Amino acid sequence: MSQRYEIRPAEDGDSAALLRLIDQTPQEGEVHLNFERAPNFFHATKVTTTDPDVWVMIDHKTETLLASFSIGKREVYVDGEKRLTRYGNDLRIHQDYRGGRTLLRLFKKYRELMQDEWMQTVILDENKASINSVGSGRLSLPTYHQAGQFRTYMVDLYKKQHKATTLLVRRASNADKAQMQSFFDKHAPSKQFYPVYDFSKIGTKDNYYRGVDIENYFLAYDDDELIGMCAVWNQKDFKQTRFVSYQGKMKALRHINNIKSKFFGGLQLPSPGSLASYLSLHTVLCADNRIDIFQDLLSCILKTYHASDYEALIFGFDTRDPLHEVAKNLKA
Repeated sequence: MSQRYEIRPAEDGDSAALLRLIDQTPQEGEVHLNFERAPNFFHATKVTTTDPDVWVMIDHKTETLLASFSIGKREVYVDGEKRLTRYGNDLRIHQDYRGGRTLLRLFKKYRELMQDEWMQTVILDENKASINSVGSGRLSLPTYHQAGQFRTYMVDLYKKQHKATTLLVRRASNADKAQMQSFFDKHAPSKQFYPVYDFSKIGTKDNYYRGVDIENYFLAYDDDELIGMCAVWNQKDFKQTRFVSYQGKMKALRHINNIKSKFFGGLQLPSPGSLASYLSLHTVLCADNRIDIFQDLLSCILKTYHASDYEALIFGFDTRDPLHEVAKNLKA
């Protein structure tokens, strides 16, 4: 008699079932969010990791895809050196199967696959379910070590927030790729766990750079010297954030916030079920990690996308990184 439960590598044909699983497992908190992957689950996976490694759990009695996890790899800088490192994400368990036995089965397979390797992962502060289960260290689950706290900002693009710049900031072109790569190779290693990028692959069919064009990059110069860069990335074609519902006091605070923002400016909190419309900021690098360089880059981007088709610009840093202080004077 075959086993009821099977844990196996995900296949291309699993995409529709994985999308259904995502719909059934929003991230909990005062605002329930869902990080969706339409139209194909694996498009976003291949942006997150260069070497995807997604696993699914199947209940053969009901033919249900009941859980998933991803431990794919991509190169990041660790202590200044490139290292192919696993990134743990997309741990999802259908609500009908949540409990210690399902989690134990998943992590038994995880231990078989990982052996002595370690991985990175991110857990939202308000995701108490994951903190109290996966991150608890109980039930022979993996041991988690806090490496930092990442703070994310959502900056209002409808409100005029850009300032005059002192540096020359312009968009990049294909002719800039070699200079950008040299600048990146010099400064990125100083950022712990910073993803490694190959600028020659931007604008190609390489899945890791899906949706990125070289013109999405903004470059800051001091005379002819490149001293800063960052880029905007519209990922909505393969990765979406849905505001599923509001809980507790946030039900009332959402209406108060939206009335206030109409008169004084600020982000409107979308109605339940709505998708967020935003751009993501990435590859932020400044010589000597200078705040003034990032301020000029950000001002240029805010000016470019002010009153555009997008509601917000999203970016974030480790709280120990001084660059996150630039957001303090923004409506965010």
